[in-house]
Amino acid sequence: MSTAPPGRGAGVDWRLYLVTDPHLGGGRDAVPGIAYEAVLGGVGVVQIRDKECDDDQFATHAAAVAEAVAQACAETGRDVPVFVNDRLDVARELGLHLHIGQRDVPLPRARAALPGELMLGLSIESDAQLAAAVAGPGSAPDVIGVSPVWSTATKTDTAEALGPAGADGLARAAHHAGIRAVGIGGITPSTVAQVAATALDGVCVVSAIMTAPDPRAAAADLLDRWVAARG
Repeated sequence: MSTAPPGRGAGVDWRLYLVTDPHLGGGRDAVPGIAYEAVLGGVGVVQIRDKECDDDQFATHAAAVAEAVAQACAETGRDVPVFVNDRLDVARELGLHLHIGQRDVPLPRARAALPGELMLGLSIESDAQLAAAVAGPGSAPDVIGVSPVWSTATKTDTAEALGPAGADGLARAAHHAGIRAVGIGGITPSTVAQVAATALDGVCVVSAIMTAPDPRAAAADLLDRWVAARG
């Protein structure tokens, strides 16, 4: 289980984290409905990712997804944070959390630009990247996406696969710094148990939910497998 101390990420259910993809989901207009169903199925965090539209289009899309998540939260009584990928200005405009990669806006600039109550996530592929994020300048991220646990066709611009053992080491180092850690890359129903055996706080999935005929059932199945493996 996580040893990370309380912070902006306290109270968040990190176990199942959905990263959206309009292509895998059957089009941008289909994504809000998928996110809604996924939250009803147990997804605890949603990240909106769309690299192929301008900021205005993305803001409209993100607002629709956030509204769908809010509707699902109202029906379930849960609080599911929504992150946007890379788009700092959109995150500030809509009051959503932000996740950035190593080649996006620099971490110190992103943290300085975000209101203090908003969380900031960062993709991490190595011990060196994590050490740099913790060292500053500025505060460390609230959560890291440990990537890739396994190689995946969904995202090809990543480093060599870490495997469960490598991901476990990064998660433990992150917890020591008070940072949550979720694993992404090659997460499927058949691999969730291996990730649950590590120190990671949860799994990020894309295709396992975005391509599922029944996103609610797919989310529930993934979460059940995580819970069973964690005991």
